[in-house]
Amino acid sequence: MSSHHPIHPDCARAISRLMQIKEPKRQDFLDLKTYGRDAYSEMGWDELQQYINEKTVIIVEQFEDEQNILSALRWVARGLPVWLAIRKVRTDYAMYRYMKSV
Repeated sequence: MSSHHPIHPDCARAISRLMQIKEPKRQDFLDLKTYGRDAYSEMGWDELQQYINEKTVIIVEQFEDEQNILSALRWVARGLPVWLAIRKVRTDYAMYRYMKSV
């Protein structure tokens, strides 16, 4: 494995751990982090469009907020299955809204 892997090794481990959980809970999604910025953090529409296909187009339909769409696509790019990426972003977004309202 090359040393300049685009995602943090801890993030890669967290992704495979999440994929092994049969019924991931909210906390499992909150525990998934990028561990700092990675090659995907900077990606905008132009780069992320390559990840839009018949499997990931559901992401575009799931979210109204462009930031959420980009965030979910970044998670898919990092290796998360589409449905987990959607739940990850939903969980983060709900948390973010809650934090803002407190």
